[in-house]
Amino acid sequence: MKTKTTKFLIAFTALSLLNTSFVNATEAQTKNPTVQSATQNNHYLTDKVAIDLAAKYHEAYLFISSGGGYQNREYNTFLFNDLAYRYLSSKIDTKGKLMAYLTQTMTSQIAEQLIEDLEIIEYKGKLAQQETDIGSLEDWGKANAEIVKKEKNKVKYRITVPLGESIDKIMYIVEYQFVENIGWRVNKKPVVDLNIPDKINPIHTLFANLTTNSSIAQNQLLPTSYFDVSKFKKGIKKMELSKLKEVDRGSYHVEFVATVFVELEKDYNGPLTSGENKMYFVVEPNGYMDFKIHQVGQISMY
Repeated sequence: MKTKTTKFLIAFTALSLLNTSFVNATEAQTKNPTVQSATQNNHYLTDKVAIDLAAKYHEAYLFISSGGGYQNREYNTFLFNDLAYRYLSSKIDTKGKLMAYLTQTMTSQIAEQLIEDLEIIEYKGKLAQQETDIGSLEDWGKANAEIVKKEKNKVKYRITVPLGESIDKIMYIVEYQFVENIGWRVNKKPVVDLNIPDKINPIHTLFANLTTNSSIAQNQLLPTSYFDVSKFKKGIKKMELSKLKEVDRGSYHVEFVATVFVELEKDYNGPLTSGENKMYFVVEPNGYMDFKIHQVGQISMY
């Protein structure tokens, strides 16, 4: 099962999605008062520069999502197809300005992808987006980084970022590429680190405690799972996890298929059968090195 984002195409002569490249926009250094250039003409990427580039990617995402830092009297809105849109600020209201701003931090390919993800449109010669604002508790000033993989002209980092004043943290996997004559740039959209160690995988903990400690087992599930451990285990004499396989993942979840061996009481009245069964799980991050089960399902063996 793959998560899909539904998008609609607006057909109107004065409106077009930004699906063409802007010829004059390059990854050259551009003076911009909002974000300082992070160009590093050095093939060695330091932890500090890696964090700085990732932080500026995050900053750019928030900056654009909020409209781009409006000046006095330049905030203008319009309705289209019964939806409220606003023009971006004069700092980034053309494709050229926006690309020049973004490519101080990321490659042109990922800049184009970010524009598409934010569903920015061109209307009457200016860039616009639907009315929306987002915020963040991520404290990039206190982030730390470690190298995950290193190749020629490419480096992948795991960056851990504290969330506000709490003890919670979030980990991102960020990939960087060295662009000749320009420097290091973010090369892929940062994603939450979803490589879950077995010892903290909630599915392992769920089955280890299913028949002996319902409280611990239930704590492995989010309320959105609507899975009641006490009801599920009725009539189950024994249940062991024999194999757990990742089958898919999205930007914020991992999908697993679990092979389990079950012994049932004679009066069992549920979906399982004696012997081998397969179950489906969706796991999501719930904090720093903390993961919970979002969905549970059964896979038919026949």
